[in-house]
Amino acid sequence: MVKDAISHKDLSKKQLENLKDIYIDSRLSSMTADELSKFVRTILIDQIKGTVGNEEEREAWKEIKEFFGEDFEDKLKKVIKNKENEDEDISPEQEELEKRLKLLEQRKTESQKGSQDMW
Repeated sequence: MVKDAISHKDLSKKQLENLKDIYIDSRLSSMTADELSKFVRTILIDQIKGTVGNEEEREAWKEIKEFFGEDFEDKLKKVIKNKENEDEDISPEQEELEKRLKLLEQRKTESQKGSQDMW
């Protein structure tokens, strides 16, 4: 690399923003429709499925809700119905985990009742 090369640190904030705009416009105009579709799909998957924590999950939920608008409740019902169908196809490991969790919850409830009865 040339010692006197310009870096992003040499540009003003406005100049850097302008360079980014030029790059984005040039990059988009050089992509085919298929490339654009794949690119947007990758971005949306990262943005929506890559959520971490409640705040990001709320943002994704809001974006999904706004996108579907009046159809949102129908989409929810469909997902919930599909979930019920998926429950029938639970792996043995998942089924065992759910049984254990229910048993732990049941024991916890019984333990709390027992400690309350003593007092």
